[in-house]
Amino acid sequence: MINKNLVFLSYGAESELRRAIFCILSFYAWSDTQDIENSRIVIYTDHPEFFQIYLKETNIEYVLMTPALMEEMLGGTGFNHRRKIACIDLTLKKYPEDDLLFIDSDTFFINDSAKLLNGLARDHAFMHMREYTFKEGLAIFTGFNQGKFPQAFIDYISGRDLMIGGRAERFTENDYGWNSGVLGLHRSFAEYMPDVFRLNDEFYRNSEWFISEQLAFSLILQRRTDLRPANEFILHYWGKRQKLMMDQFLIDLLNKYPALELKDKTLIRTYTKKWKFSVEVDVIQEKAAIALTFGSWVYGTRKSLQVMMKDPFNLNNYKELIAAAVQKR
Repeated sequence: MINKNLVFLSYGAESELRRAIFCILSFYAWSDTQDIENSRIVIYTDHPEFFQIYLKETNIEYVLMTPALMEEMLGGTGFNHRRKIACIDLTLKKYPEDDLLFIDSDTFFINDSAKLLNGLARDHAFMHMREYTFKEGLAIFTGFNQGKFPQAFIDYISGRDLMIGGRAERFTENDYGWNSGVLGLHRSFAEYMPDVFRLNDEFYRNSEWFISEQLAFSLILQRRTDLRPANEFILHYWGKRQKLMMDQFLIDLLNKYPALELKDKTLIRTYTKKWKFSVEVDVIQEKAAIALTFGSWVYGTRKSLQVMMKDPFNLNNYKELIAAAVQKR
């Protein structure tokens, strides 16, 4: 009996659609028959026909993202990530007896999904991972000349009562933000969805921070549930450089194998393990190259050594690091 919904929001470029397709294939590869039978895949997309080339399962439901629906989901805010909240809200309303796992397209499963799927409860929830305090976030974004956004957010929440489930809560710069690439929610969380919409809209209106939707989920979930990380089960390759790398991997994979062969669990698991390694190395490599380019020799050297230890025989890594050091700004 279906009692869980895996929700995807995937529209626009084919690269975005391919990412979601592989995430779904990885879910099938890392899940047992019972968990698959108990789960419904709900895909909000403008191109259901593209998914249907690769996904023939009967437990997949498509919600067509028409221009009118996409505009309605924005709620007059102009904030694209508000659509994530809207997809979650629509699904919880349509299936009030089912728990929900929202997964960004730029992800894939890397471990047995059972603990994640069966770990949802009224007082237990998942987000992808805890990232930083808002104070730490200010320092990070200031480094990219975007400090005005977290500063405006901190100014807005400081000393202010925020209503969650009818109760006032206060937050400070020392509270944490969590990444919303994964959101595992018990069906009872539906009662807090109006608060998610309201806080998201308040945060975006007063700070214009592009992570306002994950800030809203972060604050509510960490005060109302035992919030747990999901990165043990799902890898999230959110960086631009890693997305470009994965996009090429996915083109090659989908061109190489017919749809039927992509159901092979061993095959897909092999790729998830291989690509997990590639993404992890590339994240470190990128940090090393940036540090060397800007003359941060201690940090850059430390990260370079990490790359060499993880992937010692990849000559391209060495070439990039040398080039970065030579091009020091």
